[in-house]
Amino acid sequence: MGHSQRSPSLLQGLPALRQALHRQFASQPQTRSLAIPDPGDPELLLQAVRRHRLALVLISSGGVHSWSTDTLAALREEARQQQRAALALIADTLEVVAALQRSGLRALLLKGPALALQTTGQPWSRGSGDIDVLVAPADLPRALAVFQELGFCQPPGQFPRNLATFWGRYCQWVGHELPMKRHSRWLDLHWALNTVRAPLPPFETLWVDRQTLTLNHHPMPTLSMEHAFRHACVHAASDQWMELRQMVDLALLARRMPPQAGLRLRRLRCVRLSCATAYDATGCAELLPFTDLTRSDCLQAIARARWTQERPPRTTADGAWHPGHWLGTVRQQSSLSSSPIDWLRVIARFSLLPAAFNDPLTGQDVGFLGMLQSRRRRLWQRLEEHP
Repeated sequence: MGHSQRSPSLLQGLPALRQALHRQFASQPQTRSLAIPDPGDPELLLQAVRRHRLALVLISSGGVHSWSTDTLAALREEARQQQRAALALIADTLEVVAALQRSGLRALLLKGPALALQTTGQPWSRGSGDIDVLVAPADLPRALAVFQELGFCQPPGQFPRNLATFWGRYCQWVGHELPMKRHSRWLDLHWALNTVRAPLPPFETLWVDRQTLTLNHHPMPTLSMEHAFRHACVHAASDQWMELRQMVDLALLARRMPPQAGLRLRRLRCVRLSCATAYDATGCAELLPFTDLTRSDCLQAIARARWTQERPPRTTADGAWHPGHWLGTVRQQSSLSSSPIDWLRVIARFSLLPAAFNDPLTGQDVGFLGMLQSRRRRLWQRLEEHP
């Protein structure tokens, strides 16, 4: 994995970020009292902070108060910007929640302000992001209509517009979310929590076990604590543990989970591996019941997480794209589930992408031949990326 260039800003900033997280989550008083060495160049540090979405986490850590005045000033300004962006996200989320309640649709809010409330009690603590809504698969067309009335639309080249066609149904089977956009705000409409579905319960179970939070006096249904924990584990593993913010979420959720659940949940590969990487990043002891640091798969996951965290976001392979990356991605994603149906779903999704069934220029749906032409053009573009 040594051919692509790692980001210099991440390499300089990451040790300080990891030390700050270990200090914040440590159970030993002597570790919590340690000052974090000044990371140096404030701008390079901020690039790493933005990459890992940690401004609001770090600003509450006492260890960073020993940093230089310039570094702290830059960090505080980044945290203020993130908090302002989070307030705008909260306002949009409340509008979406109200529209869903008026429609009578059963829907669960994922991540965002809901997860922030569950983990910290402050709806703005995770900063900015997208709105994620989960509905029952049968309610997908109704939910789509609700969000279209709010002004959200499907950008071209993302997902088929006609869900009733053969390829529309295929894309619902292999996919789990449909992206929509209004101005600069993205909304991801989910009918499943992940492409890999076996480690996670179906919608009906999630709805029965839901937790209802209150945001600005409005009820906001979301996942139960255990289901949020399992979802965070699968989501982080699917992203190859590329963000330290994901590791913070796992540590905060683990602190709210009963330790006796560890023996049951650590049997799930995604839980075991994600908790190993989160412990490596934060040192949070409450993660230990959910993993086994003596296992080779956990050690390999930690090494992979450190590698992906040193690179720009969404980097999942080394160097320019080549066909072998497809095999690596399919192998990594399918390894998170023990279900042959999930293996087939992963292979199908990364072979016939849902985005390929809608023309990115016209927004019109295309059939199988149009999809093949689109995939062929994209393949040639990627092959030409080689020096």
